Amino acid sequence: MKTKLTLNVDDKIVARAKRASARRKVSLSSLVEDYLEELSEKDAQIKKSKPALDIIERIRKYTRPVEISDAEIKKQLTGYLEKKHG
Repeated sequence: MKTKLTLNVDDKIVARAKRASARRKVSLSSLVEDYLEELSEKDAQIKKSKPALDIIERIRKYTRPVEISDAEIKKQLTGYLEKKHG
């Protein structure tokens, strides 16, 4: 099924695109459709190749690094061990 699409494009760009499509002996619509298809395929490939990175980016978005000194770590560990072992 084809969908009609209305675009606002600079006149100079349209003129150059029409000349390019004429040289290739295809319609301007076909040229735009091919470009959009290629663009969406590249985007899908990028998303497939970096799923782990997306998850890491989401985690970083909702978390922040914990800044704690070595002395505080020892204090917390000592407290934990005293509770556990009496």
